[in-house]
Amino acid sequence: MKSILQQDRQQAQQLKRNIKRLIHDQLYSINPWWLISFHYRDHHSKEDELLQDVADLKRKLHRIIYKSRDKTIKGAGGYPYPRMLFFHEISHQGTGQFHTHLIAEKMPERLNTQYAMEALFHQRLPHKVRALSKWKSIDIQRINPDEPDYRRISSYLGKQTSLELIALDPFNSDLSLKKK
Repeated sequence: MKSILQQDRQQAQQLKRNIKRLIHDQLYSINPWWLISFHYRDHHSKEDELLQDVADLKRKLHRIIYKSRDKTIKGAGGYPYPRMLFFHEISHQGTGQFHTHLIAEKMPERLNTQYAMEALFHQRLPHKVRALSKWKSIDIQRINPDEPDYRRISSYLGKQTSLELIALDPFNSDLSLKKK
């Protein structure tokens, strides 16, 4: 019995290291600009519902971003949306509720300020995405493009990885196939 527990612990540690490495590589494969942490309305504890709500949030965020693009550029071809990585964690208060960390690339100029991002996540999105909390805290930080910050972010976002939960959302994240 002891050896099974030890094997599980070793597998969990290896998984956590690999996920942190994957996150670190993903940070280098995109140009991360924002780290945004937000919460959902109460009783948000089912993973399948969470994934649907995040897909809804991403769709609506894409619409807002598309409307905010520079419309003076004619014939520019397809619009490249900022890439996004989503990470879901469970509350430490024992409620079992999820919250999400979003890493996003640089937004269109009209949205790419601290003030505009706060207005977007505090006012606009909670009215468009029912699952978002209108009263819980939202934290929006600019990411420094240097190795120590990427290492710190990778460690932070991979901290809850276990054999039961992997924080990285592969369904809604814009993952790169290989490191650039």
